[in-house]
Amino acid sequence: MIREIVVPKDLWPRRGDWRGKIINIYVSEGDKVSSGDQLFEIEIEKAVLVIESEHNGVIKKILVEPGDDVRPGDPVMIIETSDD
Repeated sequence: MIREIVVPKDLWPRRGDWRGKIINIYVSEGDKVSSGDQLFEIEIEKAVLVIESEHNGVIKKILVEPGDDVRPGDPVMIIETSDD
């Protein structure tokens, strides 16, 4: 099954027009990942958080680059999952 990996909406403690910044991407297109593997870092307000995979699968497409601004719910990458 094809799924989008998105910026988690629960990272933002308050409502409003919040943005984050992609700091680092730990995977490349074609990489196999397992649940719990680190995918990317995002900076929000005064914190840098590492987002981990919730699925086993293969990274099909990366939609952002380090330095890109993102909002909650924005797609970051596409994964073809193998755990469905």
